[in-house]
Amino acid sequence: MSTLIEDLEHRRWQAMVESDLPVLEELLHPNLRYTHSTAVVDSKESYIKAIQEGVFDYRNIETSDVEIQLFGQLALINGSAKITVLARGKEFVLNSRYTCMWMQEENWRFLAWHNTPIPA
Repeated sequence: MSTLIEDLEHRRWQAMVESDLPVLEELLHPNLRYTHSTAVVDSKESYIKAIQEGVFDYRNIETSDVEIQLFGQLALINGSAKITVLARGKEFVLNSRYTCMWMQEENWRFLAWHNTPIPA
């Protein structure tokens, strides 16, 4: 099962970098809460709109130390990420630890994201 979650995570990261809105629409749960490193929280609608409008233009994402734990219909993922993103006209490289969650109803959907910057 963790292989399925790994594949879904890969699809999500790839869709973010490619601004593939149909794939994000499919993968993101309607009740998504996406908490950015700035503490701003997006819903599914506001997050997709921000990508569509270029507010967030993900350039590259590298993950490491990924751990997947399954709890029935929930998958909890912890890891590290180096995210290169053009946000509001300025390129940033974010090094952070993250926690995210997928939930299975009919299909697995991405439910929550929260990350914390790693001090330089």
